[in-house]
Amino acid sequence: MKIEKLMIYGFGKHENLALDVNEELAVFYGNNEAGKTTIQQFIIQILFGFPSRNQAESRYEPKAGGKYGGQLYLNDSQYGKVIVERVKGKAAGDVTVYFEDGSRGAETELKKILRDYDRASFDAIFSFSIHELQGLDKMTEEQLSRTLLASGTTGVDSITKMESELEKDMGELFKKGGRNPRMNLLIEQLRNDERELKEHRGQADLYGPFVERMDGLDSSLKGLMERENSISELLSIITKRQQAAPIAERKRQLEEQLASLSIDFFPADGSRRMDRLSERISDASAKMKQAEKELAALPEIETAGTSGDALAEMLEKESQWLRFLSQYRNMEEEAEKLKYELGGQLGLAGMALNEALTFDTSLINEEKLRNLAVEADREEENSRFRERDLQEEKQKLIEAEKEMSYLESIAPTPEQVETAAKWPENALKLAEAKAMKRLGAEPANQLFPLILAAIGAAGVLAGFLSDNILVAIIAFAAVAAGVMLFMKTRQKPVSMDEDLEEVIKRFSGKEAEMESLQHRIAEHDRKVEETLRIISKADQKIEELTTNRDVQPAKKEFTAFIENIGITSSASSSIVIELFQTVRKVQELHSKLQRIEEFLKNAEIEKADWIRAAAAATGKNVQAGEMYTVLRAESKKFNEVNDRNQRHSEKREALKEDVERQAGYLQELEKEKDELLKESGAANMEQFYQFHLEWLHKKELEQEFGLVSSQWRAIGAAEPEEGETGNSLKEHMNELERELSEIRKERNQILNERAELQQKVNHLLTNQDYELKLQKYEEKKAEFNKLAFRWSVDKAIIEAIRSTMAELKEKSLPAVLSKACEYFGRLTGNSYIAMEIHPDGHFEAVRKDNIRFRISELSQATKEQAYLALRLSLAVSMQKSHPFPIIMDDPFVHFDRLRLQQVINLIKELQTDHQFIYFTCHEDMCQAWPEAQVIDVANTGRSVYL
Repeated sequence: MKIEKLMIYGFGKHENLALDVNEELAVFYGNNEAGKTTIQQFIIQILFGFPSRNQAESRYEPKAGGKYGGQLYLNDSQYGKVIVERVKGKAAGDVTVYFEDGSRGAETELKKILRDYDRASFDAIFSFSIHELQGLDKMTEEQLSRTLLASGTTGVDSITKMESELEKDMGELFKKGGRNPRMNLLIEQLRNDERELKEHRGQADLYGPFVERMDGLDSSLKGLMERENSISELLSIITKRQQAAPIAERKRQLEEQLASLSIDFFPADGSRRMDRLSERISDASAKMKQAEKELAALPEIETAGTSGDALAEMLEKESQWLRFLSQYRNMEEEAEKLKYELGGQLGLAGMALNEALTFDTSLINEEKLRNLAVEADREEENSRFRERDLQEEKQKLIEAEKEMSYLESIAPTPEQVETAAKWPENALKLAEAKAMKRLGAEPANQLFPLILAAIGAAGVLAGFLSDNILVAIIAFAAVAAGVMLFMKTRQKPVSMDEDLEEVIKRFSGKEAEMESLQHRIAEHDRKVEETLRIISKADQKIEELTTNRDVQPAKKEFTAFIENIGITSSASSSIVIELFQTVRKVQELHSKLQRIEEFLKNAEIEKADWIRAAAAATGKNVQAGEMYTVLRAESKKFNEVNDRNQRHSEKREALKEDVERQAGYLQELEKEKDELLKESGAANMEQFYQFHLEWLHKKELEQEFGLVSSQWRAIGAAEPEEGETGNSLKEHMNELERELSEIRKERNQILNERAELQQKVNHLLTNQDYELKLQKYEEKKAEFNKLAFRWSVDKAIIEAIRSTMAELKEKSLPAVLSKACEYFGRLTGNSYIAMEIHPDGHFEAVRKDNIRFRISELSQATKEQAYLALRLSLAVSMQKSHPFPIIMDDPFVHFDRLRLQQVINLIKELQTDHQFIYFTCHEDMCQAWPEAQVIDVANTGRSVYL
């Protein structure tokens, strides 16, 4: 299966994006946050479905809205060209499969194309990233070995996961000597419940005495409540009389004070009106006197000066004069700058002005010069690249020749080669001889086939319970194998001839030695062939790079052109182009300077005309710099005389009108004041304010009397008795409160005693603790029996899984492990020649000197190489049954240069049968595969081919 195109409708940050995948190896490159992981998840989720909202994986729905989903264009060896489309819908999305013949399918057809693989199985084999490789360093030896085993055997990951879950479940149910597991807790609770049941059988004969005592307490409570109510009513009456005593006294005093006041009327707001009239009279009188004083102090009118029409006309042209001066000064400054800059540019060019002015700086010459410079620079850069590649190829040739010398020194002897060549034939004879010998022996023990069949049956049950078809199929194979062995043990003995006896005597016990010798000779031949291929390729590359090494036609043409236009410098192309531009700048500056000098000549004539006009207007000799200062001073003098005369005339008229107005206003205010005194009945101002104070005091007393009367009515108390005081009332209240407190204290004690008796009576009437405790005891016994049965089932399934795991290691893993050993040797540069499984279940790496290391003892990079070797070996072994592309997310970025080149070489070989899709944020990884298709994720919509 090959992915040929991605059509993204809307997924994460990508929208309306089409990406063609044209090569067997496609590298998706982009910086962080460019959207690489989004594209990786798009491929996986279109194939296996969108995650639900309660799952940990991201859904990548577009934040800005729009259509969610897209299409994958696939080319499958069995189903042909297929388009898989998945959009937002129910659950994992709505999927549609389009076939070449025009037919359509849904989720069922997609499962057939995916060979019934789910996402977890796909991720376990065909998709991995740097995070999985980095996690190897934090694993224990047992975890690391299981991870490698799961990488090299399909289905083991789910089996081991199920085993771990069952062991965890058993630990939660029961542990010997444990306290927290559920069964341990139930055992302790059952023991405690048995003790408590014995204590719930001893209470009786207390009901009658409790009821008689409660009746006596009820009678006492009734008498106390009647006495308490009468005391509370008496306290309320005394409290009202105590509150009303000071109010009655104040009411009497206010009545006496009101009777002593004789005033009956005063004008409304009279005081404030009189104050305002006094203030207005004083203010008007002061204003009239001030106006008369100012009128007498005004000076006489001055005589007017000469006309200022000529001055006004000149002043109106001031902005025009300033613009003229500014332009004149700017042109002078510009001329100085141009002269300075012209001298600097001539200095940079290293030539005289006349020589620079005659230089041809046309655009045609500049364009031709630049094109020749670019070709010369490109030619020089290519020469440097060829030289670097030549040195690298020479170094490769030296290393390959050293490797060839080493291989010749460790080559196997002819006798070893001959022995290894005959071993396959002898191995067949040895196997036949052993089989004949076993068949000719006494009848074998029939117990082992029966055990094998029983374990297989348990595995079938576990597979169906966990919905794992693979485990069920393997377990069924175990059942079939047990039946076949059982039938074979019942066959009759078979005799052996003397030749087979000779084969057993000669080769028995040497199988491992012969296999090792055969593997070592094959590995040596492969290395020799590979080294010879490297030497041949390096010789051919060196010959290509040394051909036409010193030919540089572009550089010669560039040198001839600059000499033709008058430049005899041996400087670089960039310096020559800069000189060309400098000469053109000199010509531009000289032309601009000539125009400015012509303008300055005309400006001098105009400046003289302005100065003559200013002298005629002022009657004075003026200079250009102070011309408008003199004009403004003369105009200011003329305007000041006219303004003073105008102001004095206007102010005299205004003061006369003000004096007349204030006099009339004073007459009206005095008349209003006399009317207010007459209304109040006062003869003068002093008596007026005395009447006002008495009226205010009367109003305050009337207001307070109203408040006191309202309080008296609100209390509702009777008139005080004779000789009754506040102290006597207070003492009476204290006595009543003490008596009331004693009554309430006695009542609370009786209520507490009655409540305790009532509780005891209710408990005797409704107590069902014994029945409830007995029921809970039986429920816990039933729960304990159920948990015990569950623990037994888990134990049986774990034993079946362990038997299945042992069979997988013996049958399924060796085929994958053989290929993985080859890949592991290549990835480590033949530092390690094999990977083996130790009898205790741990992986070991075999170094070329036959020293074995546990995987946990290796460096991080070597662990990662072992993991990659098993992953790639498993993918290769499943190519026919599950031809999926292999997706990698930057798993090699921590490899050194040598390890990286080894894994690249391996992938180059594998990509002939497998499609690889590689995601990276490192630009160096894009250059590591020159023939790969590199897709720049940041530049969406276009691909870059290197």
